[in-house]
Amino acid sequence: MLLDAKGDRAADTLYAPEALIVANARMRLGTPRFAGVGLGGRATVAAAAVTLEGRFAWVLVDYRWVNAERNQAEAGRATFVCEQKVKGWRIVHVHSSQLLPWDR
Repeated sequence: MLLDAKGDRAADTLYAPEALIVANARMRLGTPRFAGVGLGGRATVAAAAVTLEGRFAWVLVDYRWVNAERNQAEAGRATFVCEQKVKGWRIVHVHSSQLLPWDR
């Protein structure tokens, strides 16, 4: 998430080729992949919870994104589904959405 917000191509190596990424009900094929995140700025993880079950893990993440130059800030929540593959853990699905104003 942090690499993705910076537009760093190294983030792509974390995803399985078949990964499905959805943000605010729309498919995302490239950076920025997460709801509320624009190019530039900085993302931080506010909270994370991981559940591991066999060769799968799912992670719930609360995140914040701030672009001070543009006076923009957003909060979001994402669920990652990861699968242990031959070459290590890979993200196979992500869904993210911006927090509603009353949930901030």
